[in-house]
Amino acid sequence: MERKKISLEIQWAVGPKTGVGWYIFNIVKGLVQNNKNDYTGEFINFMNRHNVKEQINYNIKIKQNKLIPYKIYNILTQKLKISHNFLLGTKSDIYHFFNFTIPKNIKGKIIITIYDTVFFTVPETMGDMKTISEYRYAAEKSDLIITISESAKSDIIKHFNVSEEKIKIVTPGIDLQKYSHKYSKSELENIRKKYNLPQNYILYLGTIEPRKNIERIVKSFKRYKQEINDDLKLVIVGKKGWKYDNIMKLIESMGTDIIITGYIDEEDKVPIYKLAQIFVFPSLYEGFGMPILEAMASGTPVITSNISSMPEVAGNAGILVDPFDENEIFGAYKKILSDEKLKKEMVQRGLEQTKKFEWKKSVEILEKIYEEIQ
Repeated sequence: MERKKISLEIQWAVGPKTGVGWYIFNIVKGLVQNNKNDYTGEFINFMNRHNVKEQINYNIKIKQNKLIPYKIYNILTQKLKISHNFLLGTKSDIYHFFNFTIPKNIKGKIIITIYDTVFFTVPETMGDMKTISEYRYAAEKSDLIITISESAKSDIIKHFNVSEEKIKIVTPGIDLQKYSHKYSKSELENIRKKYNLPQNYILYLGTIEPRKNIERIVKSFKRYKQEINDDLKLVIVGKKGWKYDNIMKLIESMGTDIIITGYIDEEDKVPIYKLAQIFVFPSLYEGFGMPILEAMASGTPVITSNISSMPEVAGNAGILVDPFDENEIFGAYKKILSDEKLKKEMVQRGLEQTKKFEWKKSVEILEKIYEEIQ
């Protein structure tokens, strides 16, 4: 098979990573290891601020533009239509952009990854809306769209008016070895002390923003505390996103019953999942919902939403609730925490479910897509 020259946008896989960053990091890592094509990672690195090779710690050629900040790159390629090939000095057969938008002037086949349609589906939960026209442009002008779930694919067809044939699914995977690691009691206790975690807690992990439905998580928890248990705490892990003022006020009104850790070290994430009684994630909308998979792989029972992509990810392993119904969230807390047998069954089903999502499989699907694009 003829090797193609493929440029991969690694911009969001450098620095502190959220879900998109880890998706790019792991997909690119798998592609490079399989070595079926000639890959180049592309990065705007103004004044050499990032040690890219240290962070992308696998063997990929990297082309960097160190002369302009990313915001200026955006203006040059979006508004002034300066050639992307010129700014990065690459001449590839395929350019794969991993974060919703593409440059206006580029030679080569273009693939765009669109993870969700949150700006269209639940716009009231979002902050900055100026990128909508860029999303539309990317969906229309790219040669192929990649997304991460059947639900996201349906949303893209609906909101961007593109044909089903133009969209392929490459789901995230999970490193099962990392999440199934057996920690000693002292290792777990050290993490408990580091983040001031209680003995018994329900965990939410994700950005603090309206789409994540944290207010209903808190209100359902408050009811659980009042009616059933005074020992349980709620731990919220993640950084502030946008429109979080009301959420923070509600959290503060609960006093010491809610602990906010802020952004955590990546290596501490697995033990934080493992120490939790339940992981709760009744989001109003997700392109995929990676924390569901992470919690299951860590051996923690999961409560998540019965809408959007979340039933695809949770399968029959989680308790699915109407995210708009606090009673259902409260009922799910009660159900798991009062039934040790159910808890064990959910853990087992969760571990089975995670086996369906492997980075290796996702990379092979993407390689086939690269092979077929003409």
